[in-house]
Amino acid sequence: MIGCSKMDLPQNIEFFTGEKMTKSKCQWQKTLMCICLVLCFFGCASSNKKQSKDNSEADKYQLAMGFNNLGANYVNKDMLDEAIVQFKKALTIKPDLAEARNNLGVALCRQKMFDEAIAEFKLAVKINPDYSKAHDNLGFAYRNKNMFNEAIAEHNLALKINPKDMEAMRNMELAKEGKRIYEKTRAYQTVNKSIAPESIAGYNQYARGFFDEAITSFKKVVDENPDDLLASCYLGHTYATKGMLDEAIHVYKGILTKDPSNVMVRLNLGEAYYGKGLCDEAILEFENIIKTNPDNTRALYKLGEAYADRGLLDKSAVMYNKSITSNISFPEAYDKLGAVYLQQGLYDDAISTWKKLLELNPVSSKAHFNLGLAYASKNMVESAISEFRKTVSNDPENIGARYNLAYAYEEKDMIDEAVSEYKKAVNVNFKEQGKTIETVNKQKEPENVTVTFDKHDK
Repeated sequence: MIGCSKMDLPQNIEFFTGEKMTKSKCQWQKTLMCICLVLCFFGCASSNKKQSKDNSEADKYQLAMGFNNLGANYVNKDMLDEAIVQFKKALTIKPDLAEARNNLGVALCRQKMFDEAIAEFKLAVKINPDYSKAHDNLGFAYRNKNMFNEAIAEHNLALKINPKDMEAMRNMELAKEGKRIYEKTRAYQTVNKSIAPESIAGYNQYARGFFDEAITSFKKVVDENPDDLLASCYLGHTYATKGMLDEAIHVYKGILTKDPSNVMVRLNLGEAYYGKGLCDEAILEFENIIKTNPDNTRALYKLGEAYADRGLLDKSAVMYNKSITSNISFPEAYDKLGAVYLQQGLYDDAISTWKKLLELNPVSSKAHFNLGLAYASKNMVESAISEFRKTVSNDPENIGARYNLAYAYEEKDMIDEAVSEYKKAVNVNFKEQGKTIETVNKQKEPENVTVTFDKHDK
């Protein structure tokens, strides 16, 4: 800011009259006008500098976001090295761009570079302490470093900022379960010093996604000591994660012959059977769990799924309702229960169920779509249109929602709107068939959006 210096006034002031006074007054007016012009000039110059600075910052932001969005496109194509280059370009231009810091961290996580990812997530939340997804991602990275207390703290922060973040809730549970297993393994190591190091190595490899190496480590432990049930359990779970379900089933059955009361292993065995399409065998395992553990939420839910696949819809609905009673914040159970009610023609029950799901997750495009189907089944066309609109707003490439929306428009004689939706549905269909090809090498115009990644694992 330009200040004005104090003016020295003359000691002897001469008063004028007549013409002399008029000339003097004019001289003073000219002097004051000059002073005003000078001040105005400097003021305008200062304002122009500020405007120029603001424009420069906006340009930097737009350019940085362009690189950030291009990096996001690369990540979606699993071109992680290229993505990292783009995120770093964005940060060279604007180091305080929290979104790019977060996205770089996600790309590094996918390359198993957890130390580097943690550094980026920390910078993101330092820039924006209310960045819930960056806190959640930081917790994910900590968990992969076996830093479970730190992971739980970050997931807690994410949920404090956004209590309805379902992924943060899931990550919190995984961190707590990981901590429990890790501490149990460490305790086991104390008792069995000769073989526990391989179990620790196997768990660390499993946590980082190195499944083949984890299998080798756990098999070595089991070969040396077939009674090591903890290593056997890890081995079976690693097989299941890799999709090697026959091997997983064999391991789980072996454990249960030695420890029939192991609920977790029996649950994993049931899920492995279900994954193989062996519904009857899966039902038997889940029913055995519920006999002794009637409130086991996961077993109730999985039994509901198996019953539904066998066409036992009444039994399925009972199990889903019990799983919801056991855990009222279980969105998957609400979704599956609504689908069962819809199959049974119980439209009011289906509508009520999906509305409860939307209370847990208001932006669930799937729930809006299913709710629209239920309304359409009851000929509540306007309500159906409202839900299908919300679906395509959240998920523009949902072909089913666009076709159903077009049909609902037809029912209301809204022909122009119907034609428009049919065209959009056809365009989406062409795109899915590969007739509309997008390349990540062509950078789009920068947008004022941020891209964050909610999914860490492929």
